[in-house]
Amino acid sequence: MSKIDLHMHSNYSDDADLPVSELIARCIENGITTLAVTDHNSATSALESVTYRSNSLNVLTGIEIDCTFEGRNFHLLGYGFTPSDDFDLIHRNFSAVQSALVPQKIESLRKLGFYLDEDVLQKLSGGRMPQEEQMGEAILDDERNDGHPLLLPYREGGARGDMPLINFYWDFFGPGKVCYVPVSFAPMTEMVEAITSNGGIPVVAHLGANIKESYEEVLTAMFAIGVKGVEAFSSYHSPELANRLYDFAVSKNAFVTCGSDFHGRNKPKIEVGQCDYTPLQQATIERFLRAAQG
Repeated sequence: MSKIDLHMHSNYSDDADLPVSELIARCIENGITTLAVTDHNSATSALESVTYRSNSLNVLTGIEIDCTFEGRNFHLLGYGFTPSDDFDLIHRNFSAVQSALVPQKIESLRKLGFYLDEDVLQKLSGGRMPQEEQMGEAILDDERNDGHPLLLPYREGGARGDMPLINFYWDFFGPGKVCYVPVSFAPMTEMVEAITSNGGIPVVAHLGANIKESYEEVLTAMFAIGVKGVEAFSSYHSPELANRLYDFAVSKNAFVTCGSDFHGRNKPKIEVGQCDYTPLQQATIERFLRAAQG
C-alpha cells in the first residue's frame, strides 16, 4: 500500500523543528507518497510545500487551527485551500492570544517552585513564541531544579520520560491541570468558513486527544456546522477508537483522513507516516484526497 500522512509540522510551527525541505525529504525516505504540512495556525508552509509535488509525491496545502466549539478547544485541519489574507489574519490573531498568555504560564510554573530562566527560554524558542514544551525543557535542564519531586517522572527512566517535553505539556497545562490557563480561540464556525471560502475542506483533528467520550454526538454537531471529516487514524488513537471514528464517519458519508502529527524532538516517539489503516480504509481516505485536489 502507498503511505499517506496528512498531519505534520515544519518549523513554521512554534513547537516543531524541521524546515519544509527537510520534512519533505524525511517523508520521501519513509516511503510516503501523499502528504500535507499542517502548521499551527499558519499557512506559510503551504505554497512552499506544494513546490515539491512530482509524479511520485502528492502534496496538499494544509493548516491546523486552534478553535473553540461548544465551550471546548479543538484543532481543525484544513486541506486543499488556496492561501489568502484570511490565513494571515488567523495567524496574527492566534499569536496575539498566545503572547498574552506566556507570562501567566511562566508565573504558574514558578509558583510550583520551578526555576525558569527566561533568557534560556528565549534561546530555546529561537525567537519564536515560547511553548510549554520549551518551558519544560528549560526547567528540566536547570540544575537548580535537580531533585524537584514533581520533575522526577520526566527524567530518564521516569514514568513520563519517554516523551518528557510533550508529557510535561499535557501533565501541567492540559485542561484541568495545575498550570492550565483557560482560553477561548476563534469559533470553529468561523474557521470552517475561512477554510471553505478559500476552496478547502475542514476536518477535525485527533478527536481522542481532546475528548474522551461522546465522540459521535460531538461529531454530529460539528458536521452540522460544516466540518466535512474526521482524522480517524492518528498517533493518539487506539485501533479501537480509530475504527469507531472511521465507521461513524462512513455512516454519515463524511470524509476520513490520517495523520501522524509529527513535530520532531518534542514528540520523539512519533515518526512521519505513523498511520495504520487497512486497504479498504485507505480507499476511503483516497476518496477524500480526490475531493481535496478538486
